[in-house]
Amino acid sequence: MDVEVLVPLNISGVWYPVYTNNPLTTGSIGIGLVVEPRIMVRGKRSNKAEVEFNGKIIEFPNLAILKRLGELKISVQSQVPLGFGYGLSGSISLAYSYLAYELGLTSLKEALYTAHESEVVNKNGLGDVIAEYIGGGIVYRKVPGAPGIGKAEKINVSWSEQVCSKPEMALPTTVLLKKNENALTYIEEFLKNPDLTKFFEVSRKFTEELGFVSNIPNSFRKKGLIIKHGDCNKEWIQHTPATNGVLIH
Repeated sequence: MDVEVLVPLNISGVWYPVYTNNPLTTGSIGIGLVVEPRIMVRGKRSNKAEVEFNGKIIEFPNLAILKRLGELKISVQSQVPLGFGYGLSGSISLAYSYLAYELGLTSLKEALYTAHESEVVNKNGLGDVIAEYIGGGIVYRKVPGAPGIGKAEKINVSWSEQVCSKPEMALPTTVLLKKNENALTYIEEFLKNPDLTKFFEVSRKFTEELGFVSNIPNSFRKKGLIIKHGDCNKEWIQHTPATNGVLIH
C-alpha cells in the first residue's frame, strides 16, 4: 500500500544552536520561514530503506537512523534542490517517519523523535523538523528539541509582499552550526515588532555576521541560498506561507 504526504520547507533566518548529551533535547532556538512549495513524498514498505529524489536514488545519511522505524522506499518530488538551505533533509526525514506512522509501523511520538534525532546525529539540521511539523509561515522555535519536547509557535504576519529564493551553491549544513551570541538579541528584536520586513532585517544582520553576504536589497543569504521579499521575476522560486505542517495527500 502506498501512502503520500506533503511536507513544507523551512528557511531559517536566525538560529541559536543548543547542544546537550541527548539528541532529543539538542536543537536550536530561532525564527524561520515555513513555506510552500511542499515536497510530495510517496512511501511503501520495502525490504530495503531507500530514498528516490526527483527520479534518482540518492545517498541519504539520515536513513541509518530512520530505518529503525521500518524499511520503506520513499519517492520524493521537490521543486527545490537538496543541500542549499531549504531544510529539505528535515522535510525528507519527517516524511519518512510520518509515513512509517501512517503505515502502522510506529507511534506518532516515536516517528517525530526519530526524524529529529536523524537530523541532529547527521548534522544536517537542528530545528527544521519541529518547524515543518507545525507549519505556519513564520515559526518561532522557543525551546530546542524534537516535537513534543521542544516548543515552537506560529507568528502571524501579513504576507502582502512576494517572497522568493534563488539557489546558488550547495553547501554542507555544518557551516551553519556554530554559535553567534547575537542570535537571541535578534530574535527578541523581531518578536517586539513581528512583521516580514523585520524578519528579513534581523536575518540579514545575523547571516552577514556568519559570513553569508547578499548584495541584493531586501534579502539575506542562508547557506547557498538567497531569499528576498518584494518584486520577484521568473528567475526566482516563489514562496507562500505553509499555514499547516505535514499533510496526508
